[in-house]
Amino acid sequence: GKIEIPGIAPLATPIFQTSTFEFETTAQGAHRFAGEEAGYIYTRLGNPNTTKIGEKLAALEHAEAGMAMASGMGAVTTVMWTVLHAGDHLLADDALYGCTFSFFTHGLTRYGVEVTLVDFEDLDAVRAAIRPNTKAFYFETPTNPNLKLIDIAAISKIAHENCPDAKVIVDNTFATPYLQRPLDLGADVVIHSATKYLNGHGDVIAGMAAGTKEFIDECNLFGLKDMTGAVLGPFEAFLIDRGLKTLDIRVKKHCENAMRVATFLEGHPMVKRVIYPGLESHAKKQMHGGFGGIITFELNATREQSAEFVNSLKLCTIAVSLGDAETLIEHPATMTHSTYTPEALEQAGIGESMLRLSVGLEDAEDIIADLKAGLDNLQK
Repeated sequence: GKIEIPGIAPLATPIFQTSTFEFETTAQGAHRFAGEEAGYIYTRLGNPNTTKIGEKLAALEHAEAGMAMASGMGAVTTVMWTVLHAGDHLLADDALYGCTFSFFTHGLTRYGVEVTLVDFEDLDAVRAAIRPNTKAFYFETPTNPNLKLIDIAAISKIAHENCPDAKVIVDNTFATPYLQRPLDLGADVVIHSATKYLNGHGDVIAGMAAGTKEFIDECNLFGLKDMTGAVLGPFEAFLIDRGLKTLDIRVKKHCENAMRVATFLEGHPMVKRVIYPGLESHAKKQMHGGFGGIITFELNATREQSAEFVNSLKLCTIAVSLGDAETLIEHPATMTHSTYTPEALEQAGIGESMLRLSVGLEDAEDIIADLKAGLDNLQK
């Protein structure tokens, strides 16, 4: 991954802010275009900065290869356009990030792909929904925003036994490879919104994917090059490269803070329900070293009162996204999952007073004090 420049040996990979790369001869250019010689041609087809973070993600996810794209949705669409053809069937979990849900149900279906959403916690329902043309199984775990834990090994086994040529694709954004590695559990492809924990500082939009070298090559040469064009810029890749250096210590702190905040919320009378993998004994089956920084909780309150509570917070910021150094809070039904119909919200278990909290890196006591003040005020 390192570019050798005689006499210059920077520790950090410099930003290769260039659109195109020079060839020594026309023959060299021809060899590179023909794929007979490794090397850079044009940043849309590859750049040292994106190569570097692709290699880092592959190492973290125990994959043969990794790649970067311009957004989490760039990663989802690049992977899915590579896997699916008209006439194929996609089987996905019913709790998906709002834009993934839209792409599957309004996007892919326009182009002759059949899509079925079922609850992937129900393994019999998954088995029953498989068709002869099922080519992909897609899910997040923990899911967004209701933090369902889906058994990666069990779904992978069912998929590969019934559909040997289908791909099992897991969105690992919430857990990160620090806590969970889907490929080790039998999945074929792992996807991330790198906007979140991989970058970790709230200043980049990016997506990533990892899998076999053969599949990632196909995503690069077809899904990204021809279908989505969702190319990540060198500067964003540089920032993610920098963010990845502290992934372990950041995620550890997010997890410690979240566990303390979840325990506090569980004990407050204004909180109807707290959903956090750290409170579920079965989370340990596939998550190791912690349970993530996302807590979803429901208030004993109306939608209006829930909004009042959120508006009253001082430290917690009202914003979508997650995995930032700051604690962020949002209302899924009207924000991240507003693309869902009321029926789909109900099916996915996303309630009117449900709030999603991305616990940041501030002092846990400060986060708890802010939430406590808001909840105590609501209680009055």
